[in-house]
Amino acid sequence: RVLTYHRFARVPQDPFALPPEAFDAQMRWLADERRAVGLDDLDAFLRGDREPADGSVLVTIDDGCRSTHREALPVLSRHGVPAVVFVTTSLVGRSAEETSQPEPYMGWAELAELEAAGLAIGSHAHTHRPLTGRPAAEAREEAHRSRALLAERLAGPVRAFAYPFGTRSDYDEETRAALAEAGYGLGFTSQHGAVRTGADPLELPRIKVESGEGMARFRWLCRGGMDAWRFVDASLFRLQRQRVEQAAPPAEDPRRS
Repeated sequence: RVLTYHRFARVPQDPFALPPEAFDAQMRWLADERRAVGLDDLDAFLRGDREPADGSVLVTIDDGCRSTHREALPVLSRHGVPAVVFVTTSLVGRSAEETSQPEPYMGWAELAELEAAGLAIGSHAHTHRPLTGRPAAEAREEAHRSRALLAERLAGPVRAFAYPFGTRSDYDEETRAALAEAGYGLGFTSQHGAVRTGADPLELPRIKVESGEGMARFRWLCRGGMDAWRFVDASLFRLQRQRVEQAAPPAEDPRRS
């Protein structure tokens, strides 16, 4: 399974901000249980070249907030847990005041330190806008530009992309084609479930880890406790499409003129 984190801070009632001590406990458990795998392991599994242990977990962190460097990196290094950090390139080095966000974003030097410590850096698009609902050329620009910037400023290959928001409405065949054209081999959504043999490498599921859930729930997530929620994801998408279709104006009858 692929886990998604965002920020690391003690902020009551903010599900996106996980207290650093909770993250430490979770990473310690993954290390003790020998469940943590890296991006190379997942890539090899999808190609059929490697079979990780059942119940293995890949840690991913979205957005590129500074607490990833200050709080998460020491924890990951201490426990020897690999991770993927998905960065929105237009936000690199931006302050909290500039973006109206709870904390600033990492600069290029901090991202280079993550990479030097063994973390993989992937793209979270250039502007953190959905790739769907816009001209195909704009989706391709988001995918190409972010990958080019990361490749220019950092050392490692940029193989992975995390769809902004990642709901079923935020990716489709056109966005998948845009990622493939830009050179990405792996694409991650926010749809629930486990990564299984034969999965589409550009539409991989992930499970969000939220603050305040406790270690018992974390272990439950890693063991598949939220896998069935993928059916809810699918139902919500169908309902959303029905509402859009019902709200659309009726097509003009060609017989009337």
